[in-house]
Amino acid sequence: MNKYALYQKTKNKHTPWPIEDVDDFFINTLKAKFLSMSDKDLKPFLIEHEIPERDKIGGIYGVYDLSITALLNGKVKSVNDRAFQQLAQRSVSLTDTDTILTIGSLVILETDDFETVSGCYIGGTINRLYNLVAFFAGLPEVEKTNFEDYIIDDYVSSLADVKTMGFFEL
Repeated sequence: MNKYALYQKTKNKHTPWPIEDVDDFFINTLKAKFLSMSDKDLKPFLIEHEIPERDKIGGIYGVYDLSITALLNGKVKSVNDRAFQQLAQRSVSLTDTDTILTIGSLVILETDDFETVSGCYIGGTINRLYNLVAFFAGLPEVEKTNFEDYIIDDYVSSLADVKTMGFFEL
């Protein structure tokens, strides 16, 4: 199968998630804290020209859970691993934004239509988190004349990583 045919097949199979479902995943699965744009402790982290434009922000989260950050940083391979389960038992719920952002990662989801995710800003380098967001966003619409192999290669790599994490059967 050529790369463009693989792109079309994958695009049809893995459609973009509704932004409400992504929000639910962040809050309930990643145990992230939803953050308000007006939170005074968040302001120092909102760096102009690095984060999405304010009118395109679809959600702001602090990902801080011990087991989740270990998974996203690659210290634990999968949610099915014993190490993940042990860390999950020691996890505590936090409410203080400053503490959450000091020990965790800031995630700002970008949307063009407030229906699906189109991109993100992640404080720090957490490739597995980028791969999750890429999975949620789905593949972009690209005509065959503008198609480049890296588009499907990067997405397939993200899918493999998301599958390895154990959140979904893909």
